[in-house]
Amino acid sequence: MRPVFEALWKRGRNWLPELLVLPSGGCPDAKISPGDLTLLEGHWDANERCLNPPVSLLSWLIRNVGALRSRTLDSESRQRLADGDPAAVDEALRLLRTEGAARAWYVFEGPTCPDAYLLARDAIVVIEGKRTEATITSDTTWLTGRHQMRRHLDAAWEVRGRRAVYGFFIVESEADGSLTDHWRSAGASRLAADALQSSFPHRSSLEIDAISRCYLGITTWRQVCNQFQIDWLTLPHDTSSLGA
Repeated sequence: MRPVFEALWKRGRNWLPELLVLPSGGCPDAKISPGDLTLLEGHWDANERCLNPPVSLLSWLIRNVGALRSRTLDSESRQRLADGDPAAVDEALRLLRTEGAARAWYVFEGPTCPDAYLLARDAIVVIEGKRTEATITSDTTWLTGRHQMRRHLDAAWEVRGRRAVYGFFIVESEADGSLTDHWRSAGASRLAADALQSSFPHRSSLEIDAISRCYLGITTWRQVCNQFQIDWLTLPHDTSSLGA
């Protein structure tokens, strides 16, 4: 991740439009909105930017502890939520509104950290880089089917203001730079109706449709390097410097 994005950053702040057209296999209705895509900030590697989960999700989780993944609840307070104790639910919701803690007995999802976060005047872009991983994370500790990219998009959507939101994967490729069959299939699975619903239990159908259109799909490291004339062979090819 780092050497590719550092090479891009050295080119200036106007390369985002070229990058956004590289992914494929995303939502059929996804499109790049007109606007100023001049970059203001770029975050990756040690400078990564983590995004808080939507408060509406945290509230839904408090009220639906019984729907969470089967596991041993680690506190008496959480057990009271699971038992449907109205006083515990009221207290958890009150603390959620007033404290806003990242870790607490009433918090059932933590921040999400895309491998790259790009902020432009009119867009937020979240990117997940895969180098050696064969799968896309599809669960959180507490919620089954809360897919990794959907978490990124959900959190970015919450703070977007008037900006458009885009998200995609950059993955390893075949020798010619094309997507492997595995990643082509994995990308398509992000569009399945059940994957959308399980990722956004707190969202309305209109919101789910809007957020799903932010998903641009998948591109490869080689495609990015070819597009921007970055010498692929000179880059370090180890997981700590290039991949996720």
